[in-house]
Amino acid sequence: MKIGFIIYPAAVINGDANGIRSQAITWKNILTSNGQDCILIDSWQSYDWNTFDAIHIFGYDLNLYHFAKALFLKNSNLFLSPIIDSNTSYFLYKLSTYNGLQNFRLYSHNYVLNKSLKYFKSICTRSIHESKYLSISHNLNPKKLHHIPISYSIDIPRNIEQIINHKEEFCFHLSSIYQPRKNVVKLIKAAIKYDFNLLLGGNIGSPSQYLPIFKAIKNSANIKVLGYLTMKELINLYTKAKVFALPSLNEGIGIAALDASIYGCNIAITNIRGPKEYYPKTKTVALVDPNDIDCIGQNIVRLMQTPNTTEVYNHITNKYSSAEVYLKLINMYSVNP
Repeated sequence: MKIGFIIYPAAVINGDANGIRSQAITWKNILTSNGQDCILIDSWQSYDWNTFDAIHIFGYDLNLYHFAKALFLKNSNLFLSPIIDSNTSYFLYKLSTYNGLQNFRLYSHNYVLNKSLKYFKSICTRSIHESKYLSISHNLNPKKLHHIPISYSIDIPRNIEQIINHKEEFCFHLSSIYQPRKNVVKLIKAAIKYDFNLLLGGNIGSPSQYLPIFKAIKNSANIKVLGYLTMKELINLYTKAKVFALPSLNEGIGIAALDASIYGCNIAITNIRGPKEYYPKTKTVALVDPNDIDCIGQNIVRLMQTPNTTEVYNHITNKYSSAEVYLKLINMYSVNP
């Protein structure tokens, strides 16, 4: 199959740190490794749209309606991953789908999405929670929904037993740490109060964006900001970290936590809907209230004291393998009109 991937324009701002971009590239690699022709669409190039068996759009902005309408006239084999990262109630989210006046060209994001859905053969979701936003809030026929989970984005280690037996006493976090939704300030406060070693990796943002992080850390010797990490450095940290923490206020799934899982890290994951669907109920996983510093700190300390096992590794590599994702993607792209 010839498949085109299009990503929403704002993804270029954060580059490699953009989670939607990471998802699309991971899926592109899965498809191409299985012999499919998957192309990352470049806005500076020209394409014969009729030659594509599927065109998959990742993310959306206020231009989605006009873009999808125009592209539909060229090729009707359109698919969408809207990437809804929200904790809003389904009822309130539904109300926001009416927030627009087309004749005056006044649109909200949810209004635009609601008007655009008719141009897509299938809508791809990453979680049951995300599917409910579309089926309940957008009145989308469940038959048009395809639940395709996110896969981990790095290679599976061959020596997992050796890795879990050589963990070091620190908690690792990876994200665009300056983003308030990642909740890094509360994670820092938890590390200070409960005195565990915390390493923070990822994009630190501009000086003004980083300032709240800097102020929260103060002179704490147990917290270190690493900034941007190469893949080699990242693998090394996943290998050594006893615990990986992602106590986000708002999160779709959290690919970094999945990657940490396959390197045997104990996982402290936010208890909001979406991310927690991916993990088994086990002593090496803690669901934390992102608004409660004590809950975050106490659970990370408990995980520091809990032996690492291969239980979550086995769960993630079995349920969310590239082979499983590939079959689900091909099944979706093969759907008849």
